[in-house]
Amino acid sequence: MHPKRFALVGGAIMVVMGLLAFLPGLNTNPVEAGLPPLSLDTSYGLFLGLFPMNVLNKVALLAFGAWGIIASQNKTRSLPASTNWASWVFLSMGVLAILGAIPQTNTLYGNWPLFGNEVWSHTVFSLLGGYFGLMLRRKAHANNAWLRDERDSRAA
Repeated sequence: MHPKRFALVGGAIMVVMGLLAFLPGLNTNPVEAGLPPLSLDTSYGLFLGLFPMNVLNKVALLAFGAWGIIASQNKTRSLPASTNWASWVFLSMGVLAILGAIPQTNTLYGNWPLFGNEVWSHTVFSLLGGYFGLMLRRKAHANNAWLRDERDSRAA
């Protein structure tokens, strides 16, 4: 898969999840689900009975998703924009996965539920972001190096 397609598909998945997560019928009540209390409990619950989310998770999904879709649609710089987006997904989702795995920080001090299946979803997105943002960037850079050398030799 091309980094541009990853940005489009990954961004679309994030936007759809973010929008669906705002529907009350798709969220389990945090008390019924046995979730820990949060300071920021706006729109708090288990999305699809699997993912603990509050308004911060949902807005972040919408923002990252929109950014990915926009990056993939950039006519002149879609590859650099897509790999930059994927690199930021790698970094941010990786940090969130690590914070979610540590009991003292898995609610980001009572503001953002990062525990449970959120750790796994952040880990998967981080690994995919690392592959498309870092590994394929190098590969694309190496494959295009001969084009730059050829252009430079013509200009000289």
